[in-house]
This record gives sequence, C-alpha cells and structure tokens, in this order.
Amino acid sequence: MPTHVRRRFRLPPNYESPAHARAAVREVLAEAGLAELLDEALLLTTELATNGVVHAGTDIEVDVVVDDAGVTVTVTDFDGSSIEPMSQPDYLSEGGRGLVLVDQFASAWGTTHGEGSKGVWFRLDRSPVHGQQGHISETSSLPAAPPQRLDWLSFLSETSELLAQSLDAELTLALIPQLVVPRLGDWCAVHTADQSGTLILATWLHRDEPSLPLLRDQLREAAPRLHDVVATRAPVMLPRPCEGVTVPLVARDQLLGTLSVGRHIDHLHNPDEVAVITDLARRAALAIENARIHAERESIAQAFQRALLPAALPRTPGIDLGAEYVPAGAGTEVGGDFYDVMPIEHNRWLLSIGDVCGKGARAAALTGLVRDVVRVLVRDGCPLPRAMRLLNTTMLERGEGKHCTLAAGLVSKHPDGRVEVRLCLAGHDKPVLLRANGETELVGLGGTAVGLLDSVYTPLATVLLSPGDVLVFYTDGITERRHGEELYGQDRLCHELSGLVGLSASAVAARLRAAALAFSAEVPRDDIALLVLRNPLSAQVPSGGMTALPSSLSPSDHSVPAPGVDTPPVAKRIPSSRTQHGDTTVDEYAWLLNK
Repeated sequence: MPTHVRRRFRLPPNYESPAHARAAVREVLAEAGLAELLDEALLLTTELATNGVVHAGTDIEVDVVVDDAGVTVTVTDFDGSSIEPMSQPDYLSEGGRGLVLVDQFASAWGTTHGEGSKGVWFRLDRSPVHGQQGHISETSSLPAAPPQRLDWLSFLSETSELLAQSLDAELTLALIPQLVVPRLGDWCAVHTADQSGTLILATWLHRDEPSLPLLRDQLREAAPRLHDVVATRAPVMLPRPCEGVTVPLVARDQLLGTLSVGRHIDHLHNPDEVAVITDLARRAALAIENARIHAERESIAQAFQRALLPAALPRTPGIDLGAEYVPAGAGTEVGGDFYDVMPIEHNRWLLSIGDVCGKGARAAALTGLVRDVVRVLVRDGCPLPRAMRLLNTTMLERGEGKHCTLAAGLVSKHPDGRVEVRLCLAGHDKPVLLRANGETELVGLGGTAVGLLDSVYTPLATVLLSPGDVLVFYTDGITERRHGEELYGQDRLCHELSGLVGLSASAVAARLRAAALAFSAEVPRDDIALLVLRNPLSAQVPSGGMTALPSSLSPSDHSVPAPGVDTPPVAKRIPSSRTQHGDTTVDEYAWLLNK
C-alpha cells in the first residue's frame, strides 16, 4: 500500500520552476508507489505551475500530499487576483489558466483563496469513482470539450514540458520542427529576427528529407509574406508552392522570429489547427527567450567569475602550480569560492583560497574585497595572522552579516631545494600534504572564520615540502559533495591523492576535480575550487624568471617533467566552459574509466 507522504516547497517565478515541480511530484509518487498516476499528475502539475509563473509572475508554492487512495497537488501563487472567469473557456489557449485540463483529467479539483494568495488543487484517485455526486462547483461551469480538442490540449502541455527541459537556445530552435512534423504539417521552418527585424532561416524540417533544398528555396521566395508577419505580428497564410501558415514568435512583447508550417493543399489547416500552431508558437517563443536569458546570465556570471580568479597562474622558478574551478549548478550565478596566487618578492609568493558565504553579486563583491584586502596587506609586509584580524574588522564594518573561510600561505623556496609554506587558516579546511612516497596528511592549525566574531584566532603553522611533495588547497565543494547520503569527505580526498605521486600540479588538480565530479551524477550544488602547489624535482625547475602562464597555452607548456617520471599522456583539453583554467594534461574521464 502507498505510504502517506507530503512535500511542500516554494519555487521562484522563473522558467526552471515547472521542471522542479514536476521532478518533486515524480519523486513523491515514486516513493509512495503510485506510478500509475504519474502521467496525469505531471501533466496537470506542468499546467498549473506554468500558469502560476507566467500569469501571476510570483513565487509559487507546491504542496503534494499522498495517501492510500491517491494524490492531491496544490499550486498556490501570491498575486492576489482572482481566477479568470470560466464561463466560456478557450480550449486552445491558456485563457482558462489550465483548468480545462484539470477538469478533464482530475478526479476532483478546486480553488483556495488566502490573503494575497490563490491556489488551484487537483485530486487523482487510484480507482476513480464513477458517477460520483457533489463534484467541485467549478466543474459544472465548464462545458465538455470535444475529444479532438482535448488531444490538442494534451499535445500542447506535452510540448511545453519538452520545451521547458532545454536551456540551450540552439537546441530549442532545433526541437521546434521536430514537435510540429508530422503532427501539424509536412514541413516546418523557424526564422529568427535580428534587431532590425530581418528574418534569418534558423532551422527547417521536411518529412521528405530530399525536399529540404526545395523547401529552402520556396521559403526564400515567400520572404515578403514572412515580413508581413513581422509588420503585423499576426498569422499569415502562405500561398503556393508553400501552402501553409506563418505565425509570429513573440515573447514578453518582443518579436523573436516566425514559425511556418505547411502541408499539401488537399489537407490545409483548419481554424483549430491554426490556433494550435499559434499557441505552440507562443510557448516556443517563451522557451527561446528563456534560453537566451539563461545564456546571457551565464555569460555575465562567467565574466564576473573570471574577474575574481587569476587570468593566468605564474610560471615560477622552483614551484609548480595548478588550479581548477567548477561553478555550482547551471553556472548562472557567481559563486563565493576563489583562489589567488600573487608574487611578493623574489622567490616568495602568496597563495590563498577561500569560500565566501552566499552567491550572486553581493557574494562576488565580498569575494573581491577579501582577495584585495589580503593582497594589499601582505604586499605591505603585514604578517598573515594580523592580516586576518584586519580583514575580519573590515568585514564586520560592512555590516552585511557575511563571513568567509580562508586559507593563506606565504611560499618561499629554500636553497636546499625545499619549499616552505607559512600557513594561516581562518575557519578553512586543512590542506592535504602528499609526500613523494604516497603518504598523505592534513596540515595546518584550525582557526576562526572571518566576519563572524569581533576577534579571530588564526595561528600560523609552517609546512615544509621536500622535492616531489604536493600541497592541495580546496574548498568544501569537494568534501561536501554528496552521493545520496554519503559525503565525498577528506578521507576519500586523501585516498585519491595518494595515487597521484609524480604528476604535475595541473594534472593533480584535474584528476581530483574529475574524481569529485564522478562521485555523484548530480550537478554540483556548491562551487569547487582547487589550488595545487608542488615542489618539483630539481630537473623540473623551470629556468629564468617569473612569467605569466596563460591558460591558452598547450598542456605540454605547463610543466617540464623530469626524466623517468611517470606522467600521464597529453590528451584532449578540457573545454573552457567546464573550467576557468584549461591547464589539464590528462583526459580525466578516460583516466577514471581505466583506474
């Protein structure tokens, strides 16, 4: 028997919320053993969540309740306006706010009203009771819809779900003709509009593939009719030889292009089908616009993130450096994780890595503040513990209630070949020291995070790296990465690191990143930052002075391996969209498969 389960959650008014609502309903029904209700529940949840986001433009609250007999889902928005009149609903649009579908598929449904909020709920029973009396009052106000129109409603809802799954504009454009052909026509074409209104053929599909070149020529000849759509923003019928209809793609009052659909003259579109195509175009336009907004936000976030990370790691005599960074989620928000490398004077460098609480513009501003304050203080000769105290005072004076964990180390090269790191930890995880013999240990002395208390305790520790030793700094995006209830943890990190003796710093960073990502199929919920310091063997010390190492250099330029040292082969570079530093000398996924 199903288990009594309840989930209640709140979602923001954005394009991802209907997908999150579907995922939650799917999870609850799977947990309760009600798979037979899944299709109807997802269909109705999609409609209500989409309507709440699009029409109300507010947060939505989704409440899913499962009992022995079925499931009840309530979607509440906080617009405060009333449900639109339902006396004569338009079956082929969302004028009825999705209630036509609810009425046809739900065992029961109704509305709720609160101060500044309204909701629609539906009930799906495992065994519907036929001929039940006393149905919800809203039902009687809806005339029965013809079966063919119900099919179109179901088609449009399924189309919305498919379009909502993509946040890639090019993929969304390519998907639209696949949804149309052959259900609504023999061919379909999508034109996009530039800022001047000029139409550009983006994608086209014909059920008879050899006819694609001819279709392209016919669309070129029909250009004047297509531009009539741009001018009027109304559907236009296409004459022979196209024999179809073109409708505008409009989202948020912005013309994005046109959608053209056609088929043989013996089967011209009827008014209902034109209405379906128009509704499909509206949904497709919203999906395209959402994908473009997502891409724009992602680009802005990446620009912010690049500004907070070193554009290049220094190539220095006597030390080998590597770094990796993986943003959390979809990459549309700036994270609070950062790392930094700064030369101070001859044979001395400042290494730092930190995690500022929060995300977005405020976290980015605070991240820049933390990095720059530490840089200025250390460059002026301030000891690390005092620099931490002054940074703490600065953060408290801002009064934002934000805090930061930070690990900073002053690195110097001894004449005997050892590397000294004077290490200061402000609430940050202890770095891992990998010895040349494969042994690992956590090093440093624990301290207080900055920005929390009036005074901080950040004792100084000294770590010595012999030739071949590696020191790995990291943020908790690695150790707190989850696979179900299991954490990646420091023990697994140490175990993974113990097998990387002899590799360059960039290879160590890349493999640790790959192992952490492979630990869970989920997109990272927190940023992952890695900063690796290696004391190379004497033959690996680069000659000459300090030079910047651009990330565009080939992997072989990042380190000079000593003769006889087992280094991984140079393989494909990691795409820049996956990491800020492309200084990877291994194919991390091939390595994991062969491990």
